[in-house]
Amino acid sequence: MKRSRLFTAGLAGLVAVSTAWRVTGAASESSLEAVNRLAGEVRRLGWVLYGARSPHGDWDLFRCRPDGSEVHALTRTPEFNESSPQVSRDGRRLLYRRVKREEQFDNNRHGEQGALLVANSDGADPQALGAEGELPWASWSPDGTRIASLSSKGIRFIDVATRQVGRTLERKGFFQQMTWSPDGQWLIGVANSYGTGWSIARMNAATGAAGAVNRVDCCTPDWFPDSKDVICSWRPPGQKANKGYGWTQLWMADAEGKSRRLVYGEDGRHVYGGHVSPDGKYVLFTGNLQEDGDPGNAGAPMALMRLSDAPIIGGESTELRALHPNSKDGPVLTLPTGWEPCWTFSELPGAAPSAPAILKLTTAPGGAPAVAESAGEVARLRSELHDRGWLVFSAKTDAGDWDLFRARPDGSDRRNLTDTREFNEAGARFSPDGTRLLFYRMPKSEPVDNNSYGTFELVIARADGSESAIFGNGFPWASWSPDGKQLACLNPKGIQVIDLATRQVIRQFPRHGIVSQLVWSPDGRWFIGTANGLGPFWNIACLDPGTGEIKPVSETERYNCTPDWTADSRSIVYARGIIPQQPGHAELWVAAVDGADRRRIYAEADHHIYGASASPDGKYLLFTRSRDDLGKVAQIEMAIIRRPGPAHLGDTNSIVRLDLGPGWEPHWTAKEIMR
Repeated sequence: MKRSRLFTAGLAGLVAVSTAWRVTGAASESSLEAVNRLAGEVRRLGWVLYGARSPHGDWDLFRCRPDGSEVHALTRTPEFNESSPQVSRDGRRLLYRRVKREEQFDNNRHGEQGALLVANSDGADPQALGAEGELPWASWSPDGTRIASLSSKGIRFIDVATRQVGRTLERKGFFQQMTWSPDGQWLIGVANSYGTGWSIARMNAATGAAGAVNRVDCCTPDWFPDSKDVICSWRPPGQKANKGYGWTQLWMADAEGKSRRLVYGEDGRHVYGGHVSPDGKYVLFTGNLQEDGDPGNAGAPMALMRLSDAPIIGGESTELRALHPNSKDGPVLTLPTGWEPCWTFSELPGAAPSAPAILKLTTAPGGAPAVAESAGEVARLRSELHDRGWLVFSAKTDAGDWDLFRARPDGSDRRNLTDTREFNEAGARFSPDGTRLLFYRMPKSEPVDNNSYGTFELVIARADGSESAIFGNGFPWASWSPDGKQLACLNPKGIQVIDLATRQVIRQFPRHGIVSQLVWSPDGRWFIGTANGLGPFWNIACLDPGTGEIKPVSETERYNCTPDWTADSRSIVYARGIIPQQPGHAELWVAAVDGADRRRIYAEADHHIYGASASPDGKYLLFTRSRDDLGKVAQIEMAIIRRPGPAHLGDTNSIVRLDLGPGWEPHWTAKEIMR
């Protein structure tokens, strides 16, 4: 795809280059420091998605952080090869090609091979948009509702939801690698109508008018976010290196074809697959001795650099340095081996993008928050959160079961704690010292239900999910004691305090109507839970086990649920629910132990808010958002906000929300106990 058939000539007998991206001379301490600084800059800037060989020998899709860390598989299909991922610009969905295992991706045809699939950007819910060979060289529209497809018959614009063709354009010589511009006004691709068979050309997406951007042996074009410049690969003519064949380099050009400049070149590598970061500050690319990232074997190491450092020349590259005397040596960050990478700033593939997440509590109709965009505010919140311990939560897997996962509070480093296809796991809570977990598991055939998960089999494990001990079905709605040596369980006979070492009941208190979601206070003085008998619906109640006195914390004339304590044992956060047959959504509220000073913290016009968990330092609130009122759990996502101070509860101050992706019943520890 990225080369003419001439490009395969002249490679025999050459010595393979190092897999690391090189600078001249020995790697000095200063150059390593520069690379480390670059890695630190980009580490939390979303995700890179790419195709690569799996341990099974097939090609799967993977994601990693832009610094190369946290590699995860997005697809696991040993019977297929998958590659060429494209994330929609809102970060929610993914396009890619899938071929049969025995079919090898062809560098010049991969955009038309096999079937085009669309999925969530975490790889979940893949669906074929057409049969094999249909919808070739597809590219997302800016709003992610349509694709543009390039075939020998022309360019078609297709609605993804209905699969209907809206309009068509003549292809004007375009034949490969077409990409729709971020502003929606242009298409760019490889064309054969501008003096050579391998030109980069731009087309007006409304009129079809087209013109060359760069000519002669160039390919793999992609847009800068401003839609004014493009990144592409170019093998400039007249090179003497590589026996006169030369090496393909990474260049940028203005989309009108008036100017161009070198971004990266290195004698010993063909550089392809340039993809500019969503903020326009960095560029991602691949390259090695073989052309096009070498998908016939194992791909090539990906790399990342600042565009402000361009041009960079790697290795000795004597001839190239003579042509570009003002070039630099780096830094260049080496990433995992892959092919056709792309970059999204969405914090978690599959999650809503985190930029539009500043909310006003009372500006929208009905007092629901309105959204205003500020990527900088969200980035600051993410930076605050990264090193504040770990979250544990349940989430649905590709296999259809619910496993436990852990992640940093900023959503990074998300990994499985359990991997049990025959079970669903839910309701995980860290012990007060952060070293252990309790959670419930149930057969996969049993629907995960917000109102009953705590009645199944209790499991106690280390905080990393290891060394699990099955306690069985006799410990419903368990909650840790402040010292972590006991559990309180909501047995039908009463609230039973269980010694963990012996599993014996050492105390018992009347339940006084508490039916689910029991939580022991951090100071050991109180129990809270969801109760009946205090009003017509479920309510949040606080029980003094010494006196037996129970008081409503929430209003009693509506459904309320999912209570939790703040670390000082003085306040309770909970979901203030709905009144049956009346409009509205569950909201996040806080109240004192005696039910005084009830205040709304957070609400949305189109989402229910549940599962509040205060951070161990009391500065943040973790919760879940769902469009459906919860009984049986379906689609649900997590988010974090800063906890408003007492003087600002319920006012019109802006709230910054960091979206963390799919998850349910999250809990938080400040302990650095994960390895």
